[in-house]
Amino acid sequence: MNSALHTTYTHAYSLRMTIANRLDEAMKAAGIPSQNALARLSDIPQPTINRILKGVGKKGPEAHTVVRLAEACNVSFQWLYEGIGPKEREPRTQREETPAETIRVSVDDGDSGKFVGVRMLTRVIHAGMDGVDGDFEYDDGIALSLPLDWVQAKRLDPAKLVALKVKGQSMYPTMREGDVVIVNTADRNPLDGELFAVNHHHKPVVKRLEREGGGWYLASDNRAPAYGRRPVEEDTEIVGRVVRMQVDFI
Repeated sequence: MNSALHTTYTHAYSLRMTIANRLDEAMKAAGIPSQNALARLSDIPQPTINRILKGVGKKGPEAHTVVRLAEACNVSFQWLYEGIGPKEREPRTQREETPAETIRVSVDDGDSGKFVGVRMLTRVIHAGMDGVDGDFEYDDGIALSLPLDWVQAKRLDPAKLVALKVKGQSMYPTMREGDVVIVNTADRNPLDGELFAVNHHHKPVVKRLEREGGGWYLASDNRAPAYGRRPVEEDTEIVGRVVRMQVDFI
């Protein structure tokens, strides 16, 4: 291994390992007694926090995860993420109001619009019945751009939005395979007849929730016998409510 490559690898590995020490230090300084307490304050799943503190994984935590942990511990993002800069957190008026990435996309030669990036969800790691307290896995090669003015008009938190690609024909004709839905993970309260992304049999799917006889059911819009509705099971978790759909016409 040449010296430059070795230096780069060693630096990245060091950062990934020492973030555990910085997070532990930040938790103690903030008087946060446990991983569960930090999970409640940051809205980051406890298993994710546990992996960071143990230095587990091939790569370090995602930036948006560290943003929330830094805010919960009242330290600066740059210090917690990279170990550089002051440990103290900047006043809120000097920072971005949302950890979601804002990008500018050119519309034509004389105009441009602000968009927010939404990451494509590929899997939810099951962790319990009380909402999705597990970990999201994303396709880091795929991200969508949503108009910032639409997100603000709907009073949505960009950091709580994920995208999910529809698979199969169970939701036809409302949705077709390949359509992409935007899911608000902050809205997990079941509503009769509404569309939700749910973690069912350890994978995220889009279904219509239906209430009948005191129980909840996962219903498909496709009325073919093969797509009959199924009762919500003990390990079924609501990922979030579907708030938008993006469709290809060609």
